[in-house]
Amino acid sequence: MKGKRSFTTKEMEKIIDLIEQKVVASKNEQRNIRNKIRSLGFYFSDFSNKKGYTVDDFKDLIQAGEIKILDTKRTEKLKTNSNSKNYDLKEVDIADRLVNNNNFKDISQLDNLILDKKGFYCIRLKENSKLPNKYQLIFEEREFKFIYIGKAERTLSQRLEQELEHKSPGTFFRSIGCVLGYSPMKGHLIGKANQDNFKFSKEDTNKIIIWLKENVEISIVEYEGNFDLTEGELISKYAPLLNIDKNPLKLQELIDDRKRCKNIAIGLDF
Repeated sequence: MKGKRSFTTKEMEKIIDLIEQKVVASKNEQRNIRNKIRSLGFYFSDFSNKKGYTVDDFKDLIQAGEIKILDTKRTEKLKTNSNSKNYDLKEVDIADRLVNNNNFKDISQLDNLILDKKGFYCIRLKENSKLPNKYQLIFEEREFKFIYIGKAERTLSQRLEQELEHKSPGTFFRSIGCVLGYSPMKGHLIGKANQDNFKFSKEDTNKIIIWLKENVEISIVEYEGNFDLTEGELISKYAPLLNIDKNPLKLQELIDDRKRCKNIAIGLDF
């Protein structure tokens, strides 16, 4: 056996964080990350002949008792109440993993395995990308440089299709459209029961989609737990620029721009 079977809680959290980074990293980056994991004493080859491993594989070793966590009370919280693979990811600090620089990827490079799971997503600007001046000036004064944090209680893939491609109503997509100066189709919500889900023209929608592909990157993290509570904690902590609900630093400018767009869609402001 090359490594060890018992880890402190801090070691366990660091290993999980590194495994998350390894899964989405390039081959060259994976080699360096794997060495960091081994420096903590974890060698997956001590437990399996399988090539490659994920966070779920590591947690399965904990669940099976192959790996011991020295802080037993916290270990119990990682275990499921049944035979499912649901874990309390707050115990390994989901916030730190969600905003970890190494976890942000171009939209086209997101891990399909994680996209098929429930979880959280964080959106930020790519290096050298900017918002329109009115918002960029505010953004530059913020402590944390995130523009949106959201939850996906079905799958991350389905949710991001809403938020980044507007295949169905998405709060972030409507907000970024307003921020970029686009107006929704005039009067298209007149007489409709739901007068909040305004849409942009097909041409403008495509322009917004292209802008997002060129200017933002996403971090995604698998999660099973109390989504409403954890989302509130994340938004309260990081105050993303374009979140309104639960945001202690919500922007009146965004509220006003969204109201302007809504009024155009319901026929009050042509």
